[in-house]
Amino acid sequence: MPDTAVQHSPVPDEAHSRRSRQEVDFWMNCVGAPLVLMEKQTLTVRYANANAAILFGRGLEGFGNCSVEELVGPEATLMLGQIWSVAPVGVPGEPFLIRAHVQGQERMLMVQVTKVAVEGELLRLFTFLDAPPQGSVTLAGWQENVISLLNWLPFGFEISGTDDQIQFANSTFKALFGYSQDEISNIEDWWRLAYPDPDYREFARTQWYDSIAVARAENREMTPFDLDVATASGETRTIQFRHRTIGNFNVNMYIDVTRERSYAKELKVLADTDPLTGAMNRRRFFEEADRIHADCQKKGTPVAFLMLDIDHFKTINDRYGHGVGDQVLIAFTQRCRDILQLEDRFGRMGGEEFAVVLKRPDYGSVHEAAERLREVVRTLPIVIDTDSLMVTVSVGGAVCDLAESVGSVISRADNALYDAKKAGRDRVIVR
Repeated sequence: MPDTAVQHSPVPDEAHSRRSRQEVDFWMNCVGAPLVLMEKQTLTVRYANANAAILFGRGLEGFGNCSVEELVGPEATLMLGQIWSVAPVGVPGEPFLIRAHVQGQERMLMVQVTKVAVEGELLRLFTFLDAPPQGSVTLAGWQENVISLLNWLPFGFEISGTDDQIQFANSTFKALFGYSQDEISNIEDWWRLAYPDPDYREFARTQWYDSIAVARAENREMTPFDLDVATASGETRTIQFRHRTIGNFNVNMYIDVTRERSYAKELKVLADTDPLTGAMNRRRFFEEADRIHADCQKKGTPVAFLMLDIDHFKTINDRYGHGVGDQVLIAFTQRCRDILQLEDRFGRMGGEEFAVVLKRPDYGSVHEAAERLREVVRTLPIVIDTDSLMVTVSVGGAVCDLAESVGSVISRADNALYDAKKAGRDRVIVR
């Protein structure tokens, strides 16, 4: 076939692309370029014109239900699957080069992909041009090397237009999210599939566009951020998003940080949690106490602290052993946390001593909360193997004055606890 310049191949406009099969067949045979009409998803041939028959060396009847891989080979097919044709129906996509295997020989082909609607069915029209212009073979070599490099990258790589419509996505993008170019034919498909929850979708959309706007205004890369993305398999992955606008294109990178973020969360839990009971450890409890205290002081709302001590715990350890003592601590913690409110904070200070931060409106409600803790421990025996242990707890509390420090109010709660134990244990004293 003769050399031809890079140009958009003639295709029917949107109105014509919706005509009948007979009209489309007639039109394809009037066009001088090799044309192959394929099913949208499976890329199996529905129809080919006479020039395609010459290019691929098979009669027109030989195209029936053959795959694109049979025409151009597996490597070229992979490339065709990575060019995301997102142009409107009837509008050709940008031309690109593939290194194809045709009739047993390696040949350079220039390809354009157009979406066409035939009798209500959306199909893909491939235009193949042989013998590219002078110098394009060298260009194709560079293109092939770049594509191989992009597919080698261990993160999703995508090139889109300034309207966010995908033009190219590497193989890692597909492996990462599992969506095909047919499932994400426009940007709204991405938002709908990747963020099925409407509220989180709006959050993600705002984060994306606001971050890009700031980066473009300052002519720099977008500040990376993480989002949780739903994949085609139903799995949720934590993805770090990176973006840079270059000319008329957006270059996006998607890095899977699910494992790293999971490890970070686990490490934080270990750093903040008492390993035996799962309650906050002493350091984390005081951090939360300082935060809640400062917030309550700013708002002028009350906050109270309770100190709890399991009665005669040393006797339990001496009689049953430390293993049983550990089980008592675990059961005690669970019972206390079950009746506390979500905004309350519960921590283990050490040994059998625990502490609580409460947001309650007055002294009476603080005393009531402390009594509930005492009652739930005293009235439900803790079963260890075949033994039922009756466990009680002494509670001291203090309501914080607006100008009082955390250290001061906890000291008062500790003194109240001492008085409760001195008065016979299994009781509550709140000051």
